[in-house]
Amino acid sequence: MIPHRSTARAVSGKAGDADERKFSAAIYGSILATSLVGVLDATEATAQEMTLTLLSTTVVFAVAHAWSEAVGERIAFGHGFVLSRLVELTRREWPLVEAGFVPGAALALAWAGVWSATVGAAIALGLAVLQLFGWGILVGWRSYDRWPAALAVGAVNGFFGLVLVGLKIAVH
Repeated sequence: MIPHRSTARAVSGKAGDADERKFSAAIYGSILATSLVGVLDATEATAQEMTLTLLSTTVVFAVAHAWSEAVGERIAFGHGFVLSRLVELTRREWPLVEAGFVPGAALALAWAGVWSATVGAAIALGLAVLQLFGWGILVGWRSYDRWPAALAVGAVNGFFGLVLVGLKIAVH
C-alpha cells in the first residue's frame, strides 16, 4: 500500500517542510488567541488592554518558540549562536502572530468605541474558534482529501476552541 502524500511526508521526518511549520504555528496562535481573550475577558480587562496584550503576547510567543528552537539546534548540532538563523526561525513562527490579527481586530474595534469591550471579546472569541474550525478543515482536507473527513476534523478543532470558551465561562 502506498502511503497518502501527507502521511508519507510526516513519516519521512523531514523537519524542513515549511507548510507544516506554518500550519502548526497558525493553529497554535489560534489556540493562544482563544485562551488569552477568554482569560482577559474574565478579568474584565479593557478593550485596549485586551488588544495590546493579545498582539504583544503572540509576538513574545513567536520569538520564544524561535529562541527555543535555536537553542535546541545549538545543543543538537554544537554550533554557536547565529543571528540569521534566529531571524529565519522567527519568520517561520510569524503565522502564530498572524493568528492574533483577526480576533485582535475585533478587540481593536472595541477599543475604538465601535462596541463594548464585552462585545469585542465575544466577537474575538467567536472569530478565534472559527479560525480553529477553518484550520481543522484544512488539516482534514490535506490529510484525507475528502470533504466529510475535512469537516469532521474541522468540527473537532472547533470543538477544542469551544472547550476553551466553556472553561472561560466556567471560571468567570
